[in-house]
Amino acid sequence: MKKAESAQVLYGLVMKNMTYTTGNTESARKYNQELELDDSPSIESLAASMRRIRKSKGWTLKDVESASNGKWKAVVIGSYERCDRALSLNKAIALAAFYKVPLDELLGITQPYEVKADRLTFDIRKVKSSQEPSLSALQRFISAITSTRRDWNGEILSVRASDSLALSAAMHIPANQLEAGLQAYGLLFINPKKA
Repeated sequence: MKKAESAQVLYGLVMKNMTYTTGNTESARKYNQELELDDSPSIESLAASMRRIRKSKGWTLKDVESASNGKWKAVVIGSYERCDRALSLNKAIALAAFYKVPLDELLGITQPYEVKADRLTFDIRKVKSSQEPSLSALQRFISAITSTRRDWNGEILSVRASDSLALSAAMHIPANQLEAGLQAYGLLFINPKKA
């Protein structure tokens, strides 16, 4: 999600919260229709996301209060999770920091990562011979896998496409751009039979 889209969704959520506190949900719906934000997350999905994050940590509402040394009261967190209380932008930022999750995750506006291929197949010769400094993480990744597999003579290496998340983080490339970037460098093996 681009920054502008995130900002628009966040602004819509803040406006929803502002109208929600007045108890006029019809106004919130009408406002969102005017801004074309009908597909933005609902207050209920925001609350469900907050509950999911808390529970993923194995915490009860009382645990949150204890872990925060009383900064986040159990009754307040419960009110946010039941949609009984509005969550301001400042509180959302602070709560995300407390839970140690990105704000978009707390708000439930993250996009799931989609793996395009079953496997990524690297041309090891091209990866090892590359002088591009930005590929050093990839070279270490390939070396670690070949060492683990004890495959010292291979010319190609196949890895699960799901490993691209870790690889994209190591290379500082967005996961959805990794495969295209590797193809642009000519580092992926293309089977001539399938091409």
